[in-house]
Amino acid sequence: MKLDAIPPNIALSAADTQQIANGLQFTVDASDNLGLKEVLLTYSDPTIGQTDTIFNTTVTSFNKSIKISFPANSGSGGNITITGRATDGAGNFTQATTVVVLKNVQALTVELLAPTAPAVASTGKNIQVQVHAQQLGGLQALGFIIVPRSAVVDPTTPPSDSVVFTPPARQPPDTTYTDTLTVQAGFTSFTVTAFAVDAAGRRVLSNPVTVQVQTPGNDVTAPAVSHTISSRVEVNDNITVHATDPSGIYWIGFRVDTAATPPATGLVLVKFDSADVSAGNLTTVDQTFALQLPLVDNQLPKSVVVRGYACDLATARNCAYSQTSTVITGSAPRRAPLRAAAAGAGQDTVTVVAGTTHPLPFGGHIADAIYNSNRRELYLTNDVLGRVEVYDLATNTFDPNGIITAGPVPWGIALWPVDTAGTYDVNRVVVADAGGTELSILDASTRRLLWRQALPNFLIEKYSIQVVSQFTRAVITVHDVSDRPQYLGTVCRVTTGSPTGACASDSIYAIYSTTPTASSTSPFNGRATLRMEKLTPTTNPDSLFGHLFWELGDLGSNVAGDTLRIEMVRPSLGVSKVVLTACRAITIDFPSFGLGDQTFVRNTGNFTHAFVGEGGNVSTAFARVMGYSAKKLLNTPASSCTMTPTSILEPPPGITGSDDQDFGMSPGRHVSDFISNTGVHVVSIATNFNGLTNLVRAGTDSTYYLDEGLRLWGTSSVGSTTPGMDMNYNHKFEPGGSCSVTCGGGSGNLGERIVFAAAPDTSIRAFDTYFFNQQKKIAIRDPIIGPLRVALDASTSQQYLFGITARGLVVVSLPPITNINPQAPPRR
Repeated sequence: MKLDAIPPNIALSAADTQQIANGLQFTVDASDNLGLKEVLLTYSDPTIGQTDTIFNTTVTSFNKSIKISFPANSGSGGNITITGRATDGAGNFTQATTVVVLKNVQALTVELLAPTAPAVASTGKNIQVQVHAQQLGGLQALGFIIVPRSAVVDPTTPPSDSVVFTPPARQPPDTTYTDTLTVQAGFTSFTVTAFAVDAAGRRVLSNPVTVQVQTPGNDVTAPAVSHTISSRVEVNDNITVHATDPSGIYWIGFRVDTAATPPATGLVLVKFDSADVSAGNLTTVDQTFALQLPLVDNQLPKSVVVRGYACDLATARNCAYSQTSTVITGSAPRRAPLRAAAAGAGQDTVTVVAGTTHPLPFGGHIADAIYNSNRRELYLTNDVLGRVEVYDLATNTFDPNGIITAGPVPWGIALWPVDTAGTYDVNRVVVADAGGTELSILDASTRRLLWRQALPNFLIEKYSIQVVSQFTRAVITVHDVSDRPQYLGTVCRVTTGSPTGACASDSIYAIYSTTPTASSTSPFNGRATLRMEKLTPTTNPDSLFGHLFWELGDLGSNVAGDTLRIEMVRPSLGVSKVVLTACRAITIDFPSFGLGDQTFVRNTGNFTHAFVGEGGNVSTAFARVMGYSAKKLLNTPASSCTMTPTSILEPPPGITGSDDQDFGMSPGRHVSDFISNTGVHVVSIATNFNGLTNLVRAGTDSTYYLDEGLRLWGTSSVGSTTPGMDMNYNHKFEPGGSCSVTCGGGSGNLGERIVFAAAPDTSIRAFDTYFFNQQKKIAIRDPIIGPLRVALDASTSQQYLFGITARGLVVVSLPPITNINPQAPPRR
């Protein structure tokens, strides 16, 4: 009998980088000439159980697609090694492995901060090891591995190469461990590797760093110095200086110069800084310095020359500037390596740009933002981590605790109106929770939830009458759509007769779009709606009010379409009523009534208007925009009609009915007029202080300027992929109209007739909103890829621009803009 000596074949295939939200996906393909007995899959992540497939019949080939899903808030991520082992009936086996980078902001990460390559050490001298690890679920241990271990000794008492956090002690989500080791004689090199273990037992390693051991001798040679810096830096950016010398490092630092102002020539010192590190007796020192350049935003951009600097511990005290350098170019995504340019000669010219960037405390994604001048705080909704980040302008820091009571998926955010002069409540903030069916009203001073505004369920219904064999019946087709809020703005209706425009306490409203779901019935699957809700903590149904804006889809009288009927249900209160009866004879086109799945909402600075732009995937060929005015009539008449000529009652007996209509919403003809004049896909919107100028950013490269009636007045080209924009806080102009005093009216200050738009070339472009031309270009370090907001800091009268980049929040002090346009357009 001939024995089977041929091992099976096995192959694993997978995308090298995958998002954890989509699961870990790969394909296994195994085969054998006679028959497979087992295919075993194991994973480097201990939280993923092995998959074992055993064959009881003759199977010569096996192909299967695997998808492993992870629960919300999973800490899995990073490099996941998948090992497949195929065994045949004779016991022959073959193994295959593949590594997938599973992207997860909550994954365990570890990095070796020191030493960094190239690293040197000397016998009898010290070397510092520093390890940093993060895992939101908590860290169990972190430390380092030395190979060979006898190359160093640890003088600390007791000696340790790691720190362990054992419950009930707190297991921190973010920590750094530092130790100093003494190099022993008889070794030419050793390696250092960082490791970390999270609370679930997952273990990760850093890349090893090789340390070369040197002998000091009679040292008359200056240290080897290099530095790393970005090609575009902010005034508080970092420079990392690396210095090595067998005698040890005494001083380490950097120098920044700039060209002298003509007619003078040469370089002028801007900053020199150094640190005494002699106490460490270290042969390799890596020191990161904040540049802290004495420059302000309105002096930038400016070119400067940067060099590293170090002196050794030798008797001769040898010193040197950088001999080599690395300049980082480009803007990398968070947690991704930056792109390095070719090595420099140690003296680099870099550009200092406006703004300071502040990393988010724990990463994540920012959906929306709003500034509260009363508290000098910026609130940013982090939908990935389920928290509202709080940035304090006074201290230029994030509150590490944030606000965690806004709901699991905080999205849109707005302030609480007090009057129509732009005053808002000192502490109250309204947040749309896209993970539920409520709005969260927060107290910013206590970081706590005041109440949750439960949102109603709106049933969108198509109403028709059928006559069959002389019997008449009403046929109602019900569409149950998503009620989860997404973007929102706040408006108010004033107290009658108020000379200050004070908001009536019972007339604070949220205008909000909804987060669509695929489970909604066609044609509303994946489609949003636009709604309004009165904000009040009461649970009395008579004091609550909600409205679905059907007005934007009204086709008008004598136009072919479907008859619309709307029911509003508040399940928790046991309330159900018809809020638009069929008697009202409103006709709409059902397939196009739903909005895009990312419909933006912004309110004006005086809380009298809101502006809405249909973004994301849209059901129509081109996107729509809508305007809303809280100054116009909100009508809620009771319905007493009877359907004729039949005896069908609408609404049916015992059911409350009304024909609610808000005359503040743009009528359908204005909405369609915008489409006719633009034909764009909306990626962001903006509105000014009083609602007279409204802006739409298209997915191509243009900004569209609209008046209150949604008429198009002009466009500006600014580029795509960076959708953020906002106007000067005091902007009260129109994009058209008379030039009898100031073109567009407004305050008369042409420097306020400006919109700031993010550009893909890492700049902010300032455009005149009447003549639509560029007035200024503000250079920043990274492209703004998320929300952009302009706000007035009342305590300093300074306007700031806040924008989200791949590295965090950039804050720019906006300079005064000198508008180059004439007061009136030239005569042609």
